[in-house]
Formats: sequence, structure tokens, C-alpha cells
Amino acid sequence: MLKRRIESGSRFHREAWLSAALNVLAEEGQAKLRVDKLAADLGVTKGSFYHHFKSRDDFVQKLLDYWSRNYTDRVIKEIGALKATPQERILEMMRLIVRERLDRYDIAFRSWAAQEPSVAELLRKVDARRHVFCRSLFAEMGFEGEELEFRTHAFLAYQVGKGTIFLPQALRGNPERVRWAETFFANPSLPADERLPTEIASSA
Repeated sequence: MLKRRIESGSRFHREAWLSAALNVLAEEGQAKLRVDKLAADLGVTKGSFYHHFKSRDDFVQKLLDYWSRNYTDRVIKEIGALKATPQERILEMMRLIVRERLDRYDIAFRSWAAQEPSVAELLRKVDARRHVFCRSLFAEMGFEGEELEFRTHAFLAYQVGKGTIFLPQALRGNPERVRWAETFFANPSLPADERLPTEIASSA
């Protein structure tokens, strides 16, 4: 049934390969991205792989493009098109990422990038697009200078790393943690005495 459904449409068939590859990458690592394994998982022949991809390099490039398009470019396009304040767009972006788990492949690609230059190059481009877009939202909120740069970097680091840092079981999935993060990043300003630790503020 799966084989028949996948092979019913050329475009869907290619995306099925790419979607399956993302899941293997996230769950088992890039070493398991083998044609025979993916074909077995999908219930299709290895020959169908070469109908859609010229080579492994072509497959890797299309996988990178697929991830970038669906997990970064789409977010930028949707959030950028909202008729809302920058604070509201930041909130919606955070909620979209959580709701659809759009960050679930980031760590896998970063691990892969450490071993393969072509992946590292694409990752740098993705990070650059994310940085430009998020920085523009924080700039609209009124942040500038070092505070703008730090807030942008902190936001991007939070989005990538929040699922990888150990937390006690009681804190996992706590909706309050999400609300605190939203409050922090969507806050357009903080009182002066809350911007810096006391010892730094007093010496300024």
C-alpha cells in the first residue's frame, strides 16, 4: 500500500524520500542515510531513488534545499507576511516553531555539518538568513547596538538548543517555560536596572 501510494506521483515520491531521510538523519545520524535503508523504509526499489536523484551528491543537495525551504524559508515568509507588530510576529514565530516542531532537525544537521563541508556551507547560509530576519524584528522593537546583537544571538541559540539541554522530568513540557521565553523575547524594553547585573550597572 505504501509503495503504491508513493509511486503514484513523481513529486510526492521525491518528497517522500526527502522526508524519510530527515527522520533517519535525526534519529540515527547521517551514517545511516543509505539508499538501501531508505528504500526499505519506504517500501520501494532502489531504482526509484535514481529516478529522482542523479547521485548521492545530488540527493544531499536536494535534502539540504528541502530542509532549508520547509523549516527556515517558509517560517520567514509566513511570519514576514503577517500584518502585526514585531512583538506579535516574534510570538507567532516561537509558537509556530513549537507547534510544528520546526526545530527538530537542527541538531542533526549541525552534527552532520561538522563532518561534511557542503552541509556546513548550506548551514551557514541558513543561519545567515535566520539572523537577518530575526535581527530585523528586534530592530523594529527598538533594540540597537550590542543589545540588538546579543538579543538576536540569544534568540537563535535558544531556538536551536532548547531541546538538547538536560532538564529534570518535572520541567519538561512545562507550558510556563514557554510563556517565560515568550515574555522575555517579546519584551520591547526592560527597566535599566534589569538590563545588566547590579555590579556591572553600578560600575557603568
